[in-house]
Amino acid sequence: MNIAIATQGQEAQSLIPEKLVDAGYLFIVDVEAFEVKQILSAVKEKTDVYFAKECVEQDCEAILCGEIEKEAFEILAKASVSRYNASGHSATQAVKLMNAYQLPLIREYKGGPGCGGDQHHHHE
Repeated sequence: MNIAIATQGQEAQSLIPEKLVDAGYLFIVDVEAFEVKQILSAVKEKTDVYFAKECVEQDCEAILCGEIEKEAFEILAKASVSRYNASGHSATQAVKLMNAYQLPLIREYKGGPGCGGDQHHHHE
């Protein structure tokens, strides 16, 4: 199973930023083989959209990241990619937490009807 991890740096101990758009790198990881298949670098514009498209292209089942803006969120949701909030954790910690079912799902894009601002609702 491939997953994507959006980080600030190129090392396994690099932190996952608060927002996907602020990530500098996207690790494509085969969790069964415990190997990093690829590390993609951020682009100048719309990094979150680029990373979302790459996540889908690389056949990732999940992405570990921070808050997701609407356009990137919709790309991931349409492709049925699970979205986990792992901001503040290292890439290594995030994978361990995901495997232990301890990362919260990102159910809505930033500012969307399901979260953020005055319209904050919890769907439990």
